[in-house]
Amino acid sequence: MDGMILSLTQGITRAKSSKIRLATGAFVASTIVPITIYMPDSWLVGNFGKIFFSMFIIWVAFSYTSLRSFFVQWISFYFITFAIGGSMMGVHYFLATEISLQGGSIVTFSGGYGDPVSWLFVIIGFPCSFVFTKWRLNQVSVHKMKLEDIYDVTVEWNGKTAHCKGLVDSGNQLVDPISRKMVFLADSFLWEQFLSKEQIQQLEVDHVVTALAELPDEIQSSVRLVPYQAAGVAGKLLVTLVVDKITVKTESGNLEMKTPLLGVQQQDLTHDRLYQMLIHPHLMVKGKSA
Repeated sequence: MDGMILSLTQGITRAKSSKIRLATGAFVASTIVPITIYMPDSWLVGNFGKIFFSMFIIWVAFSYTSLRSFFVQWISFYFITFAIGGSMMGVHYFLATEISLQGGSIVTFSGGYGDPVSWLFVIIGFPCSFVFTKWRLNQVSVHKMKLEDIYDVTVEWNGKTAHCKGLVDSGNQLVDPISRKMVFLADSFLWEQFLSKEQIQQLEVDHVVTALAELPDEIQSSVRLVPYQAAGVAGKLLVTLVVDKITVKTESGNLEMKTPLLGVQQQDLTHDRLYQMLIHPHLMVKGKSA
């Protein structure tokens, strides 16, 4: 269990270590059990002793690089321990809640606190809590990485203004081969601020190729078909519209792109709607006005 906690601590802090050091740190951490049983009056059992002992565990398990890194590893070690232990106690408290009928009324009472936690529950519950905690921390890390590249975006077209969140897509190198304009991509959340749902559906590739004349004049004049290649698939066409301007708000100022191509994505770009536009990375490189 100590080894799993140290492994998870290493994962979230990116601490330098080895399997031997982690195993040694786990062994050192486990020695607190016989110390507590056979030497209950030892200073290591007290609050100051526990703090010192936990710092010693971190020092053994991970390579020392700086005082700040050591402190982050130490705090993370406690955070993970409390997260896993707290989730186990919460489940134990939930399962230990009893229900009875008294005088025709339903009465609930809990025997969770103070009841001994069985070893079977620990053996089953600890790995489950470990996996769940690791999964949630990974999700938080991915979410944080996404937020670092997400910006407020304003799009102007045909006298209207729309707002959304945009993600800088480093893998997007798509440009129109004729005009050499950068191609951005937006989903229905943004397009619904400009067009009706019926008009958005008419902007599918097949309909644009066969029935472009059915679209309003302002949409027809803006439509451009851009060839692109997806992973392992070539010869695709992307329906794009020439908008008046795209403005990306950053901490160092607004970045503006005049008359870019904005692709039409019928589905949401992400299931959690964290962002609604993919920003061309060249805009972030070329400066405030591209």
